[in-house]
Amino acid sequence: MIGFSYIASSSVIAPILAIYVKDVTNAPVEVVGLVTAVFFIASALAKIFLGVFVGGKKTISFLLFAFVIFSICPALYPLTDSILLLFFLRALQGFAYAFIGTASLILAALTISSVERDKGVGTYTASLSLGLLAGPAITTFSIPLFGVSNTFYFAGLMGFIGIFAAFFLGRKFSSIEKNWQIIDVAVNREALRSKVSGIARNEGFGTAFIGTFSFFILFGVILAYAPLYAKETLHFSDESISMLFLAYYIATTVARLSVGRIVGKRSKSTLMILSTVFAALFSFALAIFTDNFVFAGIFALVGAIQGVIFPVGSMLIAEYIQPSRNILANSLYMMGIDVGQGIAPLITAGVAIQYGLEYSFMVSAVISVAAALLLIWLNMHKRP
Repeated sequence: MIGFSYIASSSVIAPILAIYVKDVTNAPVEVVGLVTAVFFIASALAKIFLGVFVGGKKTISFLLFAFVIFSICPALYPLTDSILLLFFLRALQGFAYAFIGTASLILAALTISSVERDKGVGTYTASLSLGLLAGPAITTFSIPLFGVSNTFYFAGLMGFIGIFAAFFLGRKFSSIEKNWQIIDVAVNREALRSKVSGIARNEGFGTAFIGTFSFFILFGVILAYAPLYAKETLHFSDESISMLFLAYYIATTVARLSVGRIVGKRSKSTLMILSTVFAALFSFALAIFTDNFVFAGIFALVGAIQGVIFPVGSMLIAEYIQPSRNILANSLYMMGIDVGQGIAPLITAGVAIQYGLEYSFMVSAVISVAAALLLIWLNMHKRP
């Protein structure tokens, strides 16, 4: 329920934030990108400090507090017409998001036996897809009934589910601690510099980080500019844009549910390379095809790529990183995801303003091509 809650709340916001900032506050395109970026930049900064925590009841207490902040912030979005205050609320929610996401992934990974870890991490990431589906489904019905601004209240409501889930988890945590799979993490005092160096040189981590980082640059562009492009260039209605994201997340869910079978047929490194190549192709296609149905189909295919990349990256880390470094590795991995989403609107804003929104997809496609070539090179020079 914790994973469902914070993902559902985020996916309620995803289809409507850019529209709200552009149409309601009358902000220019570059400000739309900044509002999107500040959330993920704040989240990435927070993850730098979260990589050293080791779990326990104090973690659950912070998790509960983070959910309170995370739930209140979106409910305040429509109550202000100040861009500066909106920046502050987005940054504050980003900090809370960082803790919730990192803590929930670590709890999932560390409480699953090593024998079942791939399956368990795959199941966990698949369960998050329920939240991905709930968000745009709510938005699709809310926009025509309540309007774009009032839809943010549903994001707050979905976040409050996590408050109750975190409270329940806190009461049940004693039994979880008894079965904790990596007790020695708390007493292993390897120097932080040594941990970071070992993780950075790890081939599995490098493959996971590069592929996922490049994809989430594309996803950052999608969050910031795809709603505006769909509305202004392709003439989608607000509710149709929400349905576009619903199709995206349906494809993500189907792909995540299939990851277990896919991994059994292809190596994880190969899957990461193929996913990055397809991400580049689909990103180019988003900029080229202007037929609404074709665009929607390609948009959904990008969602399917996301459904493969994130769990495969998590599995690579669980497989290649030793237990005492698992927490920090996951934190750095998720920080890379946030950095990708955070910098994407910033590095593509100038291109979007000068040449058009569709060229932001081109920039992300070029980055994905570069990442795919780097992954191929790493795979060719892999140590035996």
